[in-house]
Amino acid sequence: IQLSLAVIGVTTNLVSIYILSRKELINTFNQLLITLAVFDVLYLIIMFLDSIGQVFLPYCTGQLPVWYKVLTPYILYPGKAIALTCSIFMMVSMGVERYMAVYYPFSRIPLNGSLGYKSHCFKKRLFVYIFPVIFFSIFLNIFKFLESKASWKEGSVQLEIRQIRYDPMYVVVNSWIRLVVLGVMPVTAIITLNCCIYWAVRRARLDRSGQ
Repeated sequence: IQLSLAVIGVTTNLVSIYILSRKELINTFNQLLITLAVFDVLYLIIMFLDSIGQVFLPYCTGQLPVWYKVLTPYILYPGKAIALTCSIFMMVSMGVERYMAVYYPFSRIPLNGSLGYKSHCFKKRLFVYIFPVIFFSIFLNIFKFLESKASWKEGSVQLEIRQIRYDPMYVVVNSWIRLVVLGVMPVTAIITLNCCIYWAVRRARLDRSGQ
């Protein structure tokens, strides 16, 4: 089931990227949608490889493949966490972009020049919304690279869990940080931003109607 969902998810996201990449649809929000789709595709690809290496191939051969043991500590395990975090933070970033578009619409005027999406203003705006997402996602999951390792023992590759993963303090602190940073804060931010946008649009409609 997981493999099928990963294939469907990657396919639909690639279609979305193709559609949103059309020249007439290029704007800041659509570019952020494309970025979100890219993060989702990366996450689904990693999940696809993880399912093949951890479930499908062991079911057929009776053991974990060597490539899975090598890639898991350094790419699959931390990469999955980073991609998921990027997707969550990207949704918050998109909420901020919509908020800025509603409350500060004149800040978007320079984009209407002749250069359009090739302008420095447009690229700078995308950088402001995307770079913090990638930076903080990597920073938050940096310890994922230290939780496991691949070592060569008795003529074969062994996948080992490092001691830090068994540390009770690390487990508690890491769990609370991820709950707050990846759960409570993003949900609160998105709800707050959308409520502000809703009331701003509602107030504008009331003003135009003369009420």
